Amino acid sequence: MRVIPTIDDMTALLGELCERFPTICRKRLIGVSRRGEPLELVSIGDGQEHALVFGGPHANEPAGFLTVLRLAERLCADAAERQGFTWHFIACVDPDGARLNEGWYAGPYTVSHYHRHFYRPSMRHQPEWTFPARGFDRPLPETLALMGVIDELRPAFMFSLHHADFGGAYFQLTRDVPGLAAELGAIAAARGVPLDLGPIDTVGYEVAGPGVTLLPHAEHVYFVETGGDARTRRTHGASSWHYADRYGTFTLIAEVPLWTTPGCDDPSGSGFSFGHLAKTAAVRLREEIEPLARLRAGIRARCAADTPFHAAVDDTLTVAQLLIDTLEQAVGWEDAARTVSVSEAGGVNDTVRRLPLRATAMFVRLLAAEAAAGNRLPALESVRERLRRLCAEAEAEVVRPADPLGTIAAIQTRAALATARHLREQA
Repeated sequence: MRVIPTIDDMTALLGELCERFPTICRKRLIGVSRRGEPLELVSIGDGQEHALVFGGPHANEPAGFLTVLRLAERLCADAAERQGFTWHFIACVDPDGARLNEGWYAGPYTVSHYHRHFYRPSMRHQPEWTFPARGFDRPLPETLALMGVIDELRPAFMFSLHHADFGGAYFQLTRDVPGLAAELGAIAAARGVPLDLGPIDTVGYEVAGPGVTLLPHAEHVYFVETGGDARTRRTHGASSWHYADRYGTFTLIAEVPLWTTPGCDDPSGSGFSFGHLAKTAAVRLREEIEPLARLRAGIRARCAADTPFHAAVDDTLTVAQLLIDTLEQAVGWEDAARTVSVSEAGGVNDTVRRLPLRATAMFVRLLAAEAAAGNRLPALESVRERLRRLCAEAEAEVVRPADPLGTIAAIQTRAALATARHLREQA
Protein backbone atom coordinates (compact mmCIF):
# COMPACT_ATOMS: atom_id res chain seq x y z
CA MET A 1 0.00 0.00 0.00
CA ARG A 2 1.25 3.46 -0.82
CA VAL A 3 1.62 5.83 2.10
CA ILE A 4 2.34 9.54 2.18
CA PRO A 5 5.99 10.27 3.03
CA THR A 6 6.68 12.57 5.96
CA ILE A 7 8.67 15.79 5.68
CA ASP A 8 11.75 13.94 6.92
CA ASP A 9 11.13 11.17 4.37
CA MET A 10 10.90 13.71 1.54
CA THR A 11 14.19 15.33 2.51
CA ALA A 12 15.93 11.95 2.59
CA LEU A 13 14.38 10.61 -0.62
CA LEU A 14 15.13 13.70 -2.69
CA GLY A 15 18.65 13.75 -1.27
CA GLU A 16 19.11 10.15 -2.40
CA LEU A 17 17.83 11.05 -5.86
CA CYS A 18 20.45 13.78 -6.17
CA GLU A 19 23.14 11.29 -5.10
CA ARG A 20 21.98 8.77 -7.72
CA PHE A 21 21.93 11.34 -10.53
CA PRO A 22 24.69 13.80 -9.55
CA THR A 23 25.25 15.15 -13.05
CA ILE A 24 21.66 16.26 -13.62
CA CYS A 25 20.10 16.58 -10.16
CA ARG A 26 21.15 19.13 -7.55
CA LYS A 27 19.66 20.86 -4.52
CA ARG A 28 20.12 24.08 -2.58
CA LEU A 29 18.60 25.89 0.38
CA ILE A 30 16.11 28.64 -0.53
CA GLY A 31 14.74 29.58 2.89
CA VAL A 32 13.57 28.49 6.31
CA SER A 33 10.02 28.04 7.61
CA ARG A 34 8.59 29.88 10.61
CA ARG A 35 9.53 26.97 12.87
CA GLY A 36 12.99 26.47 11.38
CA GLU A 37 12.33 23.78 8.77
CA PRO A 38 14.72 24.06 5.79
CA LEU A 39 13.14 24.77 2.41
CA GLU A 40 15.16 23.20 -0.40
CA LEU A 41 14.96 23.47 -4.17
CA VAL A 42 15.84 20.37 -6.18
CA SER A 43 16.70 21.12 -9.82
CA ILE A 44 16.86 18.57 -12.64
CA GLY A 45 18.24 19.06 -16.15
CA ASP A 46 19.51 22.08 -18.03
CA GLY A 47 16.74 23.16 -20.40
CA GLN A 48 16.40 26.79 -21.43
CA GLU A 49 12.93 27.23 -19.91
CA HIS A 50 12.10 26.61 -16.26
CA ALA A 51 9.31 24.51 -14.75
CA LEU A 52 8.56 24.90 -11.03
CA VAL A 53 6.63 22.21 -9.12
CA PHE A 54 5.85 22.45 -5.42
CA GLY A 55 4.02 20.21 -2.98
CA GLY A 56 1.92 20.86 0.09
CA PRO A 57 0.49 24.26 -0.93
CA HIS A 58 -2.10 23.61 1.77
CA ALA A 59 -1.10 21.73 4.90
CA ASN A 60 -3.82 19.09 4.52
CA GLU A 61 -2.86 18.33 0.90
CA PRO A 62 0.28 16.16 1.10
CA ALA A 63 -0.55 13.57 -1.59
CA GLY A 64 1.44 15.73 -4.01
CA PHE A 65 4.60 14.64 -2.17
CA LEU A 66 4.23 11.36 -4.05
CA THR A 67 3.86 13.31 -7.29
CA VAL A 68 7.10 15.18 -6.59
CA LEU A 69 8.96 11.90 -6.09
CA ARG A 70 7.35 10.16 -9.06
CA LEU A 71 7.84 13.04 -11.48
CA ALA A 72 11.39 13.85 -10.33
CA GLU A 73 12.41 10.19 -10.67
CA ARG A 74 10.95 9.99 -14.17
CA LEU A 75 12.67 13.18 -15.30
CA CYS A 76 16.02 11.99 -13.99
CA ALA A 77 15.65 8.71 -15.86
CA ASP A 78 14.29 10.06 -19.17
CA ALA A 79 16.12 12.86 -20.98
CA ALA A 80 13.33 13.13 -23.56
CA GLU A 81 10.85 14.11 -20.87
CA ARG A 82 13.21 16.88 -19.69
CA GLN A 83 13.52 18.34 -23.16
CA GLY A 84 13.37 22.13 -23.25
CA PHE A 85 12.97 22.58 -19.47
CA THR A 86 15.00 22.67 -16.32
CA TRP A 87 12.65 21.25 -13.72
CA HIS A 88 12.65 22.57 -10.14
CA PHE A 89 10.93 20.97 -7.14
CA ILE A 90 10.08 22.17 -3.64
CA ALA A 91 8.93 19.12 -1.70
CA CYS A 92 6.60 21.11 0.58
CA VAL A 93 6.08 24.86 0.92
CA ASP A 94 4.38 24.54 4.33
CA PRO A 95 6.37 21.94 6.30
CA ASP A 96 5.20 23.34 9.66
CA GLY A 97 1.56 22.77 8.75
CA ALA A 98 2.30 19.44 7.07
CA ARG A 99 3.81 18.04 10.26
CA LEU A 100 0.50 18.65 12.03
CA ASN A 101 -1.17 16.32 9.51
CA GLU A 102 1.34 13.49 9.66
CA GLY A 103 -0.93 11.46 11.94
CA TRP A 104 -3.05 10.35 8.97
CA TYR A 105 -0.24 9.84 6.42
CA ALA A 106 0.09 6.08 6.91
CA GLY A 107 -3.64 5.43 6.62
CA PRO A 108 -6.22 4.05 6.70
CA TYR A 109 -7.49 6.62 4.19
CA THR A 110 -10.95 6.99 5.62
CA VAL A 111 -12.86 10.19 6.25
CA SER A 112 -12.73 9.47 9.99
CA HIS A 113 -8.99 8.84 10.25
CA TYR A 114 -8.19 11.84 8.06
CA HIS A 115 -10.23 14.20 10.19
CA ARG A 116 -8.94 12.86 13.51
CA HIS A 117 -5.52 14.19 12.44
CA PHE A 118 -6.64 17.13 10.30
CA TYR A 119 -5.07 20.59 10.28
CA ARG A 120 -5.45 23.44 7.82
CA PRO A 121 -4.06 26.83 8.88
CA SER A 122 -6.03 30.04 8.87
CA MET A 123 -5.66 31.80 5.54
CA ARG A 124 -3.22 34.37 6.91
CA HIS A 125 -0.98 31.45 7.93
CA GLN A 126 -1.04 29.70 4.52
CA PRO A 127 2.07 30.29 2.37
CA GLU A 128 -0.04 29.79 -0.77
CA TRP A 129 -2.35 32.69 0.19
CA THR A 130 -0.01 35.35 1.58
CA PHE A 131 1.56 36.78 -1.55
CA PRO A 132 1.49 40.59 -1.65
CA ALA A 133 -1.72 42.09 -3.01
CA ARG A 134 -3.67 45.28 -2.63
CA GLY A 135 -4.55 45.70 1.02
CA PHE A 136 -2.21 42.88 2.09
CA ASP A 137 1.58 42.91 2.48
CA ARG A 138 2.46 40.38 5.18
CA PRO A 139 4.01 37.44 3.31
CA LEU A 140 5.17 34.52 5.44
CA PRO A 141 8.83 33.37 5.36
CA GLU A 142 7.77 30.39 3.25
CA THR A 143 5.98 32.71 0.83
CA LEU A 144 9.06 34.92 0.60
CA ALA A 145 11.16 31.86 -0.26
CA LEU A 146 8.75 30.87 -3.01
CA MET A 147 8.60 34.46 -4.28
CA GLY A 148 12.39 34.49 -4.48
CA VAL A 149 12.43 31.33 -6.60
CA ILE A 150 9.73 32.69 -8.91
CA ASP A 151 11.60 35.99 -9.29
CA GLU A 152 14.84 34.16 -10.05
CA LEU A 153 13.49 31.55 -12.46
CA ARG A 154 10.61 33.45 -14.08
CA PRO A 155 9.19 30.00 -14.84
CA ALA A 156 7.42 29.28 -18.08
CA PHE A 157 5.43 26.58 -16.26
CA MET A 158 4.39 26.29 -12.61
CA PHE A 159 2.49 23.43 -11.01
CA SER A 160 1.05 23.82 -7.50
CA LEU A 161 0.18 20.33 -6.23
CA HIS A 162 -3.22 20.77 -4.62
CA HIS A 163 -5.72 17.98 -4.11
CA ALA A 164 -9.29 17.82 -2.87
CA ASP A 165 -11.16 16.04 -0.10
CA PHE A 166 -14.43 15.29 -1.92
CA GLY A 167 -15.82 15.54 -5.45
CA GLY A 168 -14.13 14.63 -8.71
CA ALA A 169 -11.03 15.67 -10.63
CA TYR A 170 -10.85 19.18 -11.98
CA PHE A 171 -8.10 21.32 -13.46
CA GLN A 172 -7.39 25.05 -13.40
CA LEU A 173 -5.18 26.88 -15.91
CA THR A 174 -4.04 30.46 -16.21
CA ARG A 175 -4.73 30.47 -19.94
CA ASP A 176 -6.25 28.21 -22.55
CA VAL A 177 -3.79 26.10 -24.53
CA PRO A 178 -5.24 24.35 -27.61
CA GLY A 179 -5.81 20.66 -26.95
CA LEU A 180 -4.66 20.69 -23.31
CA ALA A 181 -8.08 20.77 -21.64
CA ALA A 182 -9.24 17.71 -23.55
CA GLU A 183 -6.06 15.80 -22.74
CA LEU A 184 -6.32 16.62 -19.03
CA GLY A 185 -9.86 15.30 -18.99
CA ALA A 186 -8.72 12.13 -20.72
CA ILE A 187 -5.94 11.64 -18.15
CA ALA A 188 -8.47 11.65 -15.31
CA ALA A 189 -10.83 9.34 -17.23
CA ALA A 190 -8.01 6.87 -17.87
CA ARG A 191 -7.61 6.47 -14.11
CA GLY A 192 -11.36 6.05 -13.59
CA VAL A 193 -11.83 9.39 -11.81
CA PRO A 194 -14.95 11.37 -12.78
CA LEU A 195 -14.54 14.98 -13.82
CA ASP A 196 -16.05 17.43 -11.37
CA LEU A 197 -18.31 19.77 -13.34
CA GLY A 198 -19.44 21.89 -10.39
CA PRO A 199 -16.78 22.55 -7.72
CA ILE A 200 -17.78 25.59 -5.72
CA ASP A 201 -14.34 27.21 -5.81
CA THR A 202 -14.49 27.61 -9.61
CA VAL A 203 -17.96 29.19 -9.76
CA GLY A 204 -17.86 32.07 -12.24
CA TYR A 205 -14.58 30.97 -13.86
CA GLU A 206 -14.33 30.73 -17.65
CA VAL A 207 -14.68 27.11 -18.80
CA ALA A 208 -11.98 25.70 -21.10
CA GLY A 209 -13.48 22.21 -21.25
CA PRO A 210 -15.31 19.67 -19.06
CA GLY A 211 -13.68 19.82 -15.65
CA VAL A 212 -11.21 22.53 -16.77
CA THR A 213 -11.48 26.24 -15.94
CA LEU A 214 -9.30 29.32 -16.31
CA LEU A 215 -7.93 30.97 -13.19
CA PRO A 216 -8.69 34.66 -12.58
CA HIS A 217 -5.96 37.25 -12.95
CA ALA A 218 -4.31 38.99 -10.01
CA GLU A 219 -6.63 41.99 -10.15
CA HIS A 220 -9.56 39.70 -9.33
CA VAL A 221 -8.17 38.34 -6.03
CA TYR A 222 -11.00 37.34 -3.70
CA PHE A 223 -10.53 38.45 -0.10
CA VAL A 224 -12.23 37.20 3.02
CA GLU A 225 -13.25 40.28 4.97
CA THR A 226 -14.00 40.11 8.67
CA GLY A 227 -14.65 43.74 9.55
CA GLY A 228 -12.47 46.72 10.37
CA ASP A 229 -11.34 49.44 8.04
CA ALA A 230 -10.06 48.86 4.53
CA ARG A 231 -6.42 48.88 5.65
CA THR A 232 -6.75 46.12 8.23
CA ARG A 233 -9.56 43.79 7.26
CA ARG A 234 -7.73 41.81 4.57
CA THR A 235 -7.11 38.40 6.08
CA HIS A 236 -5.06 36.99 3.22
CA GLY A 237 -3.28 38.02 0.07
CA ALA A 238 -2.78 36.75 -3.44
CA SER A 239 -1.76 33.25 -4.47
CA SER A 240 1.30 31.90 -6.27
CA TRP A 241 -0.33 32.01 -9.70
CA HIS A 242 -1.22 35.67 -9.24
CA TYR A 243 2.38 36.49 -8.35
CA ALA A 244 3.90 34.47 -11.21
CA ASP A 245 1.50 36.05 -13.69
CA ARG A 246 3.85 39.06 -13.91
CA TYR A 247 6.32 36.82 -15.73
CA GLY A 248 3.76 35.30 -18.08
CA THR A 249 3.98 31.98 -16.22
CA PHE A 250 1.54 29.27 -17.22
CA THR A 251 0.16 27.76 -14.00
CA LEU A 252 -1.60 24.41 -13.68
CA ILE A 253 -3.58 23.18 -10.68
CA ALA A 254 -4.82 19.58 -10.81
CA GLU A 255 -7.32 18.85 -8.04
CA VAL A 256 -7.91 15.13 -7.57
CA PRO A 257 -10.04 13.96 -4.62
CA LEU A 258 -9.31 11.47 -1.88
CA TRP A 259 -13.00 10.48 -2.05
CA THR A 260 -15.30 10.89 -5.03
CA THR A 261 -18.85 12.20 -4.87
CA PRO A 262 -21.49 10.37 -6.94
CA GLY A 263 -23.00 12.67 -9.57
CA CYS A 264 -20.13 15.18 -9.62
CA ASP A 265 -19.84 14.62 -13.39
CA ASP A 266 -23.59 14.71 -14.11
CA PRO A 267 -24.64 17.81 -16.14
CA SER A 268 -28.33 16.88 -16.18
CA GLY A 269 -30.92 18.88 -14.29
CA SER A 270 -31.39 18.10 -10.62
CA GLY A 271 -35.08 19.01 -10.66
CA PHE A 272 -34.82 21.90 -8.22
CA SER A 273 -33.87 25.56 -8.46
CA PHE A 274 -30.72 27.40 -7.52
CA GLY A 275 -32.73 29.34 -4.96
CA HIS A 276 -33.92 26.12 -3.33
CA LEU A 277 -30.35 24.73 -3.33
CA ALA A 278 -28.99 27.90 -1.74
CA LYS A 279 -31.71 28.03 0.90
CA THR A 280 -31.43 24.41 1.99
CA ALA A 281 -27.63 24.53 1.96
CA ALA A 282 -27.63 27.65 4.15
CA VAL A 283 -29.99 25.99 6.63
CA ARG A 284 -27.86 22.82 6.83
CA LEU A 285 -24.63 24.73 7.21
CA ARG A 286 -26.06 27.03 9.87
CA GLU A 287 -27.35 24.02 11.84
CA GLU A 288 -23.84 22.59 12.00
CA ILE A 289 -21.79 25.77 12.41
CA GLU A 290 -23.75 27.83 14.93
CA PRO A 291 -23.50 25.30 17.79
CA LEU A 292 -19.73 25.13 17.23
CA ALA A 293 -19.47 28.91 17.16
CA ARG A 294 -21.38 29.15 20.45
CA LEU A 295 -19.14 26.52 22.06
CA ARG A 296 -16.05 28.32 20.80
CA ALA A 297 -17.26 31.65 22.20
CA GLY A 298 -18.08 30.01 25.52
CA ILE A 299 -14.63 28.49 26.08
CA ARG A 300 -12.46 31.15 24.42
CA ALA A 301 -11.56 33.00 27.64
CA ARG A 302 -10.81 29.73 29.42
CA CYS A 303 -8.25 28.44 26.92
CA ALA A 304 -4.62 28.34 28.04
CA ALA A 305 -2.66 26.28 25.48
CA ASP A 306 -0.81 28.20 22.76
CA THR A 307 -1.60 26.20 19.61
CA PRO A 308 -2.29 27.04 15.95
CA PHE A 309 -5.70 25.40 16.24
CA HIS A 310 -7.22 28.55 17.75
CA ALA A 311 -6.68 30.64 14.61
CA ALA A 312 -7.54 27.70 12.35
CA VAL A 313 -10.89 27.00 14.03
CA ASP A 314 -11.83 30.68 14.11
CA ASP A 315 -10.92 31.14 10.46
CA THR A 316 -12.94 28.10 9.34
CA LEU A 317 -15.97 29.25 11.33
CA THR A 318 -15.65 32.70 9.74
CA VAL A 319 -15.47 31.28 6.22
CA ALA A 320 -18.50 29.09 6.96
CA GLN A 321 -20.49 32.08 8.22
CA LEU A 322 -19.57 34.09 5.13
CA LEU A 323 -20.80 31.23 2.95
CA ILE A 324 -24.06 31.07 4.91
CA ASP A 325 -24.56 34.80 4.36
CA THR A 326 -23.84 34.43 0.64
CA LEU A 327 -26.22 31.49 0.26
CA GLU A 328 -28.99 33.34 2.06
CA GLN A 329 -28.51 36.35 -0.21
CA ALA A 330 -28.44 34.11 -3.28
CA VAL A 331 -32.08 33.18 -2.74
CA GLY A 332 -32.97 36.64 -4.08
CA TRP A 333 -30.59 36.69 -7.04
CA GLU A 334 -31.95 37.03 -10.58
CA ASP A 335 -31.05 33.46 -11.51
CA ALA A 336 -32.54 31.92 -8.35
CA ALA A 337 -35.30 30.23 -10.38
CA ARG A 338 -33.01 28.40 -12.80
CA THR A 339 -32.69 24.64 -12.48
CA VAL A 340 -29.28 23.54 -11.21
CA SER A 341 -27.42 20.51 -12.50
CA VAL A 342 -26.72 17.45 -10.41
CA SER A 343 -23.00 18.32 -10.45
CA GLU A 344 -23.62 21.91 -9.35
CA ALA A 345 -25.76 20.73 -6.46
CA GLY A 346 -23.03 18.27 -5.54
CA GLY A 347 -20.39 21.02 -5.47
CA VAL A 348 -22.43 23.03 -2.98
CA ASN A 349 -23.22 19.96 -0.89
CA ASP A 350 -19.54 18.96 -0.80
CA THR A 351 -18.70 22.36 0.68
CA VAL A 352 -21.54 22.15 3.21
CA ARG A 353 -20.09 18.77 4.21
CA ARG A 354 -16.46 19.91 4.23
CA LEU A 355 -16.55 23.07 6.36
CA PRO A 356 -18.26 21.58 9.46
CA LEU A 357 -15.96 18.57 9.26
CA ARG A 358 -12.88 20.76 9.20
CA ALA A 359 -14.05 23.11 11.93
CA THR A 360 -15.11 20.24 14.19
CA ALA A 361 -11.96 18.21 13.58
CA MET A 362 -9.68 21.09 14.53
CA PHE A 363 -11.91 22.03 17.46
CA VAL A 364 -11.36 18.52 18.84
CA ARG A 365 -7.61 18.98 18.49
CA LEU A 366 -7.82 22.41 20.13
CA LEU A 367 -9.68 20.96 23.11
CA ALA A 368 -7.37 17.92 23.28
CA ALA A 369 -4.37 20.26 23.44
CA GLU A 370 -6.05 22.09 26.31
CA ALA A 371 -6.63 18.78 28.10
CA ALA A 372 -2.99 17.79 27.58
CA ALA A 373 -2.01 21.08 29.24
CA GLY A 374 -4.17 20.21 32.27
CA ASN A 375 -7.10 22.38 31.20
CA ARG A 376 -9.85 19.87 30.48
CA LEU A 377 -12.87 21.75 29.17
CA PRO A 378 -16.38 20.21 29.32
CA ALA A 379 -16.99 20.63 25.57
CA LEU A 380 -14.43 17.99 24.51
CA GLU A 381 -16.65 14.90 24.55
CA SER A 382 -19.60 16.61 22.84
CA VAL A 383 -17.37 17.91 20.04
CA ARG A 384 -15.79 14.47 19.63
CA GLU A 385 -19.25 12.94 19.28
CA ARG A 386 -20.18 15.59 16.70
CA LEU A 387 -17.06 14.71 14.69
CA ARG A 388 -17.90 11.00 14.79
CA ARG A 389 -21.40 11.73 13.47
CA LEU A 390 -20.19 14.01 10.68
CA CYS A 391 -17.55 11.50 9.58
CA ALA A 392 -20.06 8.64 9.55
CA GLU A 393 -22.48 10.70 7.45
CA ALA A 394 -19.73 11.58 4.97
CA GLU A 395 -18.49 7.98 4.74
CA ALA A 396 -22.02 6.92 3.77
CA GLU A 397 -22.28 9.51 0.98
CA VAL A 398 -18.91 9.36 -0.81
CA VAL A 399 -16.93 6.66 -2.61
CA ARG A 400 -13.48 5.60 -1.42
CA PRO A 401 -11.21 4.75 -4.38
CA ALA A 402 -9.10 1.62 -4.12
CA ASP A 403 -5.83 3.58 -4.41
CA PRO A 404 -6.45 7.29 -3.85
CA LEU A 405 -2.79 8.19 -3.39
CA GLY A 406 -1.58 6.35 -6.47
CA THR A 407 -4.40 7.88 -8.46
CA ILE A 408 -3.57 11.42 -7.41
CA ALA A 409 0.14 10.97 -8.13
CA ALA A 410 -0.49 9.31 -11.50
CA ILE A 411 -2.92 11.97 -12.72
CA GLN A 412 -0.75 14.85 -11.54
CA THR A 413 2.40 13.36 -13.06
CA ARG A 414 0.77 12.77 -16.43
CA ALA A 415 -0.81 16.24 -16.29
CA ALA A 416 2.61 17.84 -15.68
CA LEU A 417 4.26 16.03 -18.58
CA ALA A 418 1.33 16.69 -20.92
CA THR A 419 1.34 20.39 -20.07
CA ALA A 420 5.09 20.69 -20.64
CA ARG A 421 4.70 19.00 -24.01
CA HIS A 422 1.90 21.35 -25.05
CA LEU A 423 3.92 24.37 -23.98
CA ARG A 424 6.94 23.14 -25.97
CA GLU A 425 4.79 22.64 -29.04
CA GLN A 426 3.22 26.06 -28.63
CA ALA A 427 6.57 27.87 -28.32
